[in-house]
Amino acid sequence: MEPEGKKKFKKIEKIISNVIMWLELVLALFILGAVILSCKDIVSLIYKVYVTEALGSYNVLQGLLSHVLLLVVGLELAMMLIKHHPGNVLEVMLYAIARKMLVSSSTTVELLLGVIALGLIFFIDKYLHIKDTEKLIK
Repeated sequence: MEPEGKKKFKKIEKIISNVIMWLELVLALFILGAVILSCKDIVSLIYKVYVTEALGSYNVLQGLLSHVLLLVVGLELAMMLIKHHPGNVLEVMLYAIARKMLVSSSTTVELLLGVIALGLIFFIDKYLHIKDTEKLIK
């Protein structure tokens, strides 16, 4: 039989855990709402790419890619808050590094570090990360 104090501690621990889960869900919904509201900006950026002359369209296209990749990072972050799988953390990091490499004007050293970081993430995902434990059990 468990002592009374231990039962109360477990009950408080469960309540705090539930509150944290609900707060994470609310934060994920806020991120999702912000991403949905930002989709209108994608439409205007696509139109700008269409109407801008060839020489100026590079900067507009770079802005479009930056915006889209930022929204993808936001969606992956919301997914990470909801699902709590290690693979989601890897995906958030993957998209964030890819966005940094594709969008910002990086030096050669920054690009090399980005490539190494992406390679490390792919290595971890392939060799160290167990994707589906159900498939391994069957």
